[in-house]
Amino acid sequence: MDTPAQIIDSEIYTAAQLAELLSCDKETAEARIRSGDLPGIKFGKGWVIPRQALLQCLNDMAQAEAAKRRAELQRTRADALDKGQDPAAPSPLLPSSEPRRTRGQRRTPPDLSGLLSSTGLAC
Repeated sequence: MDTPAQIIDSEIYTAAQLAELLSCDKETAEARIRSGDLPGIKFGKGWVIPRQALLQCLNDMAQAEAAKRRAELQRTRADALDKGQDPAAPSPLLPSSEPRRTRGQRRTPPDLSGLLSSTGLAC
């Protein structure tokens, strides 16, 4: 079995080497090659994957997925603005300053007394 460094340095990969690089099963790698998601050439019973074609394909896939995520985020924010809501800010990278609740603790319910008196309902 090749070491990861030997696999990476190779100019041509087999389906088994590709599966090891991508941390998936050989069958999964072969299925992605057969479907055209990943580049490969069928030689006899096995697949051959050129390194440069694989790197280009993975780069294209990464850029396409990033563009899709950006478009979805923009669409979500635009929908929130259309509804008159404050668009959700990106999640913070730092932990919250609120104290962490332990398991089983519940939040304090909001005070609804003002709401009930303004509607004329009594408890």
